Amino acid sequence: MISIELHAKPRVKKWLRENDINIKLIQKCTNILLNQIRRYKTDQQRKIELRQYKDYNGSGYYFGFDEIHLTGNLDQNGWSKEKRFDTFVSHYLHELRHWIQDNMLGVAEEKLNYTDEDVDKERRTYCYNKWEVDARRFERRYKLEFTKLYQLLEKIGQKRDLI
Repeated sequence: MISIELHAKPRVKKWLRENDINIKLIQKCTNILLNQIRRYKTDQQRKIELRQYKDYNGSGYYFGFDEIHLTGNLDQNGWSKEKRFDTFVSHYLHELRHWIQDNMLGVAEEKLNYTDEDVDKERRTYCYNKWEVDARRFERRYKLEFTKLYQLLEKIGQKRDLI
């Protein structure tokens, strides 16, 4: 079993709260997702820090660091709570997959052989890179279930009569 512990600096936690995103629920969903899609022979505890890019539409993961950098512009798909959450989940799952590639699949950073300019100009080197394609596929594959799980845990947490 793997256990991921998400951390964030107070400024990032505040930003998440302002966008109605509960970091503890994201952590629970992440753990459920990872333990359902792959069986682990040994118990592992890992820590990931969530960071925020201000005024940047992209997100990023830097191999060798347990940090996921998320876009500060969650309104890319609309202003509603649901649209902002949808943008967050897309970026989060994509970068989480890069973390998985680095920390669990043993993908070398050199395999993601593209530059920031390739990303900005959406060049073939970036768009068709095997590991970028894999991250986009992971994001699409699990986004709906991750969102539904989050909403379910959020709803259960609001039922105070169970406590």
